[in-house]
Amino acid sequence: MTDSFDLEKISNIIKNILDDLGLRLYDVHFNQVSKTLRVFIDRKDGVITVTDCKKVSTIISKEIDEEEIMTFPYTLEVSSPGIERPLKRPEHYLWAMGKLVEIDTGDKKIKGYIRNTEEDGVIVATDRGENVISYASIVKAKVVEDVEYGKRR
Repeated sequence: MTDSFDLEKISNIIKNILDDLGLRLYDVHFNQVSKTLRVFIDRKDGVITVTDCKKVSTIISKEIDEEEIMTFPYTLEVSSPGIERPLKRPEHYLWAMGKLVEIDTGDKKIKGYIRNTEEDGVIVATDRGENVISYASIVKAKVVEDVEYGKRR
């Protein structure tokens, strides 16, 4: 028996649950080796509490079990994407407009503020000017904590 399931179906179920709670799905991953389903939740103001995570975890677990989507033992982890959250999809970059980011394109690393997003890329302002970076060229990107004189902004 194979441990397969439809991650898109699970994502849609999770999105519906989160919509009802006034939250949003930031990302979802499944680690095939550890059989761990990781769900990253967020809200517009970016503040997620431990209570939010517990509540969402309970509801998601119940729904997945009732739907019998995952018919094998698995671990469910629900958390916030964190302060230095990864940016993977265009909507992540849109959310991060005005925030300090680090983008790795493979041949160079760019640190700057997201000024705007476009259909196929993002505009990042650095101390050397603005850079237009296509999503296709981004290997890895994340929001970084903006610290001035040892204090968060």
